[in-house]
Order: sequence, then C-alpha cells, then structure tokens
Amino acid sequence: MCGFAGIVAWDQGHRLSHSVLEKMSARLAHRGPDGAGLRLNHDEEVRHDRPQVGLVHRRLAILDPDPRSDQPFTDGQGRWLVFNGEIYNFRELRGTLQKLDSSYQWKTTGDTEVLLRAFAQWGPACVKHLNGMFAFAVWDDRNRSLFMARDRMGQKPLFWAMEPRAAGMNASTGAPMAIAFASELGALHAVPWFNALTNYGALADYLCWGYIPSPATIYDSVYKLAPAETLTISFEKGLQTDEYFNPNLPEEDAADINETTAITRTRKLVEQAVARQLVSDVPVGCFLSGGIDSSIIALAMRQAVPKDQPVYTFSIGFGDRKYDETPFAAEVARHLGTTHQEFIVSPNVADDLPKLAAVFGEPFADSSALPTHYLSRQTRQSVKVALSGDGGDELFGGYDRYRAMAFTERWAGMLGGPVRSVVSKLPGTHPKAFTTRLKRMLAGVDLPPPARYASYQRLFDARQLQKLISAAFLEQTNLSAQWLVLEFDRWTAGRDVVQTALAVDRSTYLPHDLLTKLDRASMLHALEVRSPFMDPDLVRFAAGLNAKMLLDGGPKRLLRKAFSSDLPRRVFSRPKMGFAVPMGHWLRGPLRSLLHDALFAQQSFCSTHFARPAVERMIEQHEHKEVDHSQRLYALLMLELWHTGSTDAG
Repeated sequence: MCGFAGIVAWDQGHRLSHSVLEKMSARLAHRGPDGAGLRLNHDEEVRHDRPQVGLVHRRLAILDPDPRSDQPFTDGQGRWLVFNGEIYNFRELRGTLQKLDSSYQWKTTGDTEVLLRAFAQWGPACVKHLNGMFAFAVWDDRNRSLFMARDRMGQKPLFWAMEPRAAGMNASTGAPMAIAFASELGALHAVPWFNALTNYGALADYLCWGYIPSPATIYDSVYKLAPAETLTISFEKGLQTDEYFNPNLPEEDAADINETTAITRTRKLVEQAVARQLVSDVPVGCFLSGGIDSSIIALAMRQAVPKDQPVYTFSIGFGDRKYDETPFAAEVARHLGTTHQEFIVSPNVADDLPKLAAVFGEPFADSSALPTHYLSRQTRQSVKVALSGDGGDELFGGYDRYRAMAFTERWAGMLGGPVRSVVSKLPGTHPKAFTTRLKRMLAGVDLPPPARYASYQRLFDARQLQKLISAAFLEQTNLSAQWLVLEFDRWTAGRDVVQTALAVDRSTYLPHDLLTKLDRASMLHALEVRSPFMDPDLVRFAAGLNAKMLLDGGPKRLLRKAFSSDLPRRVFSRPKMGFAVPMGHWLRGPLRSLLHDALFAQQSFCSTHFARPAVERMIEQHEHKEVDHSQRLYALLMLELWHTGSTDAG
C-alpha cells in the first residue's frame, strides 16, 4: 500500500530531474510514511536512444515489510514496477508461477515481486489473474513501453497526463513525447508542463452529481484510468486501452438460482471475501457502525480469525445523537467479543475541510468524507489496515432509491396530480426526513425511468443551475446532465428497473464517489482500508440477483436472511442512518464564516463563475431553515476550497 508517481519522456528534449521527482514524491508522503524510493534511469546510463524514466514510490509496509520489497522494484530484466494496493491471492499466484518457471530465484515473500513476475509471464493479461485492490505501472525497457492498470472496482486511483503541446506528439501514432502519472492529482502539479486549465464539462458534472466520473478530471489535460481499465503506451505504437472486467455481468447460471441457494451462496461468498482480505503481516482491524454491512464484515472476520487472537473494531460518534451510532456498534462488539474502541469526535471542521479538499485534488462533494477522515485518523493510531462494509448497498439493494424505482414503476399512474400536490404542501426540509424523500420521489414520477433515476441523484437540477451559473460558464458547458441517463440506458437490456439502478450505481456512484472517498480519506492518514464486498466473485454473484430476491420484505433481504441468526436483532430492525454528519447545522454554525468568506472573496471561483444573488438566496433559505441546501452549499464550498488549494499548489 502506498502512493506512486512517474514520468516517461521519449523525447530527449524533456529533461527529467531529481528535484521534480522529489516534489512529486513529497506530495504523496501521507500515503506511505514507511519508506520512499526514487529511480531515474539516466542516473545509471545516459543514452540518447533510451527514453528517460523517472519513478517514485512512498511505502506503507503491510506485506513483507523488509526493505527487499521496496519500490521501484525490478526483476533485473529491464522491467520496473511501482504498485499501490494489495494482491490478496499472491501466494496462490506465486505457486502457479513457480510451476511455470522453476528456474526463477525469488528474492522476497510479498506480493510486489509476484505482481511483476505475473506481468513478465502473461503481459497485460496478468490483471485477469489478480484478486485485489490495486493500481500499478510497469516500465518495460525492452520494448520502450509503459503499462498501467487499475483494479476491477476502482478502489485504488491512478491519474495520468500527456505533454499537452501538439509538437510533442508522434504524428503517426498519436503517442505523446512525455507522460506523467500519479496516485493522486496533487503530485502532477509538480510536473513542469502540467496544464491547470479547467475542464468545464467536468465541472458541470460535478455540480450535477457531486463528483467527476472517469475518464475526466477537473483539468482539461489530465485523466483518470477507469476501473478495470489497462493502458499501454509506447511512442512507436501509441495508446491502447482495454477493459478486463464488467461489474454487471452476472454468473452464467444466475437465472437458475433459487432463494435457498441464493441465501447460502451470499453467506459463503461474503465469508470467503473477508478471509481473502485478512492477508497481512501486520494487525488488521474493522470499521464498525452497528449497521448491517459493517456488522456482517465484523462477524465474518471474528469467525475467520483464530479464537485466541483479538479482532479489533473501531467506531466514532458525534455530540449530536441523531448522528451517533456508537451505542449500536458497542452492542455488536459485545455480541462478537471484539476488542472495541469508540471515539466521540469534537470536529474542527473549518480546519479539516481544506485538508480533505487538498487530498482529493479536485472538487468532491460527499460530506461523508469527513466522518471517514475522523474514523481513519483514530483507527490509524492502533492498526495500519482495516476492513469496511462499503459496497453492500450497491450489491444487495440497500438504498431507498431502489425501492422508489420499484414503487413508482408499479404505481406511477396513481401518484401524479392530486397526490403530488398534497405531498408538496407537507412540512419538512431535512434531507433525511420522510416527507423530503417522498417529495423527491414524486417529483420524478412522470419521467421515464432513466431520467427519474437521475433525478434522485442530482445535486443541482437544471433549473437551479440556470440561475446559478454565469453566462460565460453557460457558453462552455451542457446542463442537460445526460451522463447518468445514458448510463441507465446502457444497462437496461434484460434487467428490471431495480436491477438497472443497481447496475448504474456499481459502474458510477460506487467507484466515483464511495470508493474514491474511502481511499483519499483513509490514505490521508496512511490507513489501508479493504472492502470485502468488492470481491469479484461476490460482485458477479450479486449482479445476477433480481428485485424480488433483493427487496421483498425490505432492503438487503439476502444479507438479512444469511446472517440474522448470528447478530443482534436490532442490527436488522433499526432504520438505516448512513455515515453522515450534521452538515446542515454546521453550515449555519461552525462553518458559517468559512462558507461566507470562501464563496464571496473577491477572487473566488464562485464570484467569477456563479451569479451572486443565486448563491446568496441559497444561503439565506438555508440559514432560515426554509430549504435545506446543505448538500449544494457543501458542494460549492468544496469547489472553492479545491480552487484555493490548487492555486496554491500551482
């Protein structure tokens, strides 16, 4: 687990330097405090026919902590690897590779060497053999090519940028003269030719959804490698991409599965995923909220770990009891007999938000990054690795919006007109209030399913954006927000509306929001967080489940059926809380000054791109509790903090 970065220059006119590489490394230091490595190949031999390759690595030692596994790592045959993540099946892979080449002399006992040997054996197809969360880059000196890959579900990040000048391209192949890549966007700011021009299409997506989907970033010339994507670059052959996994492709026998088998397989696959992800040479803990997903992960962990070894669980709470799950977590911990730590956090939000904005490197509007940050900070004081329950909702139907899709599809003809008119007059502005959620559901009842589902997830709708953004910004972007609608259409064939909504979330919201949040907020504190629900066998199984199996009798039906006998009844009976913070209250209180100062500063991003009266009106409505704009105001604040931080970084 770590952060890495690098630059490859096929053109000798680009001179790589230690100082640039060291700056890139320094901006990733929080991801790997246990060691730093740097290699510049022209230190060893300067040749004008040889591309310059600079690689840096920051290490968080989890497997084989010995320096022999330090990176950049080489096989001595011209291949160099930088790698972020864990390969859970590395021991099985090592056995397979030994059988294929018994003459190879192994130098380490960890997964880094196994990964490079797998690339040497299978080339780009090596990714199909890996079970893990990872992003990595391999420079192959023999064919002067760079290979990069990202894990199936998008748990580990990888950004890349081409040298932007047209003169820097190979006209026949479209390959760049130079490319830079990194685990976080911030490291790319150290590259001399980094282009910080804003991508206005990506900015519009951010205002619609609260995140920027791959392959785009907030910068015109920087890209995200997509989940399950590989990229091979050579100056002679250009750029080649490939996708090696589809999270929505079910198992071949999915249509034949019955309920009894589904319940049995749900339990078996969850337990198998947890057991796989306990591989470590250091202690492993578990996030525990007392909700369904984290409690199941803690249960499976307790069953997989020998009885004489402790299982460490961690939870946080806030002074506001409506957002405090520590009593529920403590009940589960007592039931399972874990070594439990809980922390009541008194957050210094105004100081913490700029740190979060910096680590994301681009605007990111999910406020649950804050509690993830606090929980990771506290957990890291005890362990380097923790398991989490992220992904359970997207696999097993945990969100209200899935039930809303099923309900409106069945009763749409009865929910318009008079019903909607009556409901619209009901009180309630809190985003989690039943009446608020009911109003949101009914507002989209007349829309076709793709647009209806998009309406459930939009941050600013088209009407709000028309009032918000400036004329200059409006000329550079499209407010139709068709991206999620097209994603819904993409996955509709052969699926009911609930299955389609789940498929959309597995390919959009899960990697671009939840897993992004988890990686950045945890790695800010050098804590490795693993998500067993992202195991590919479990994902493919869940992709074949129908709406009846998922939702009849309540959300997460199969998880309830599979595990209810081994956990306290309240785990399955209490309302879903989500990992939330009282953001609406904070924006009226401890964050009020930061919000006003940031958005209305003379040179703020807001002042040059948005209509001030519209922003002032939102703040006024929120402060007087007329409308809860907490999510939208938080999005504007994080946009502003990103802008301030990126200006300083540049």
